[in-house]
Amino acid sequence: MDIKFVEKIVRDSFGLWISALFSAIGSWNPELSFSQQKDAFFSLVEYLLVTGKIKFVAPNADCYISSDNPHPRFSINDEESHWGLDAKQIVSYLKDKWPEGVVSESDEALTLYFYEIPGVIWIDENGCLFAS
Repeated sequence: MDIKFVEKIVRDSFGLWISALFSAIGSWNPELSFSQQKDAFFSLVEYLLVTGKIKFVAPNADCYISSDNPHPRFSINDEESHWGLDAKQIVSYLKDKWPEGVVSESDEALTLYFYEIPGVIWIDENGCLFAS
């Protein structure tokens, strides 16, 4: 899928939750239907994985700080916290978890999806890792 303004989409969503990437695709490509935006999202995630611009936190990796877990075992800087699957496998997992019946970006099930899937780790041009 040909996605316009990829550099601007990445710039606008860098360091943020994966939902920001989804939103930026729609913002920079308002002509896309929701279904097309979804397809563009998965295509762009795969592209960013393959090109080394993002990684994902491994499912169930203990690297999230919370009031219940103030000192997680890992941080995003620990390789053990990174999801070791290849890009196609990760995208397949993300597609499988996509909620059925979602028809708009404001759907509550989509918001929940973005918080339930593994967190994204952004990688800058110097190799530094960022996540929110």
